[in-house]
Amino acid sequence: MNLLFDTNIILSVIRASDKNGIIKFLNSENLPLYVSVVSEAEIKSIALQNNWGSKRRNLLDIFFDQVNIVDVNNFNVHIYTEIDAYSQIANPAFKTYPFATPRNMGKNDLWIASLAALLGLRLITTDSDFDHLNNIFFDVRKIDQKDLLPFFKSK
Repeated sequence: MNLLFDTNIILSVIRASDKNGIIKFLNSENLPLYVSVVSEAEIKSIALQNNWGSKRRNLLDIFFDQVNIVDVNNFNVHIYTEIDAYSQIANPAFKTYPFATPRNMGKNDLWIASLAALLGLRLITTDSDFDHLNNIFFDVRKIDQKDLLPFFKSK
């Protein structure tokens, strides 16, 4: 199953001192990597807001040259609405839910989730925003931040 990196994973890759190592850890099967244009916009906004230098911006450009960037399009709209309604416990296609209260998702996360579901990609992330969608709409591989520490220089 091909992989979709969440924005927090891209940020970890760019910040890592061992970029090849962290990518091999995240993608041990050397599968094609995908990034949503939404994540591309998010990370470029982070770079701008935090005044990243040319070295880090160049690393970001190199990373984006090595992955498949997928745009949000009309095909995502249907699955976006399905996931949003499911997250709010209001999708008529589901009779029961494995959670008792709505799971409010950010709009960017909804677009990223809809892309993962539409293309059948496994989403790689470090946060819990997508947990309730795992094995319902797509597979989620949640990475613990402490497992990424070996790829960063200790200060």
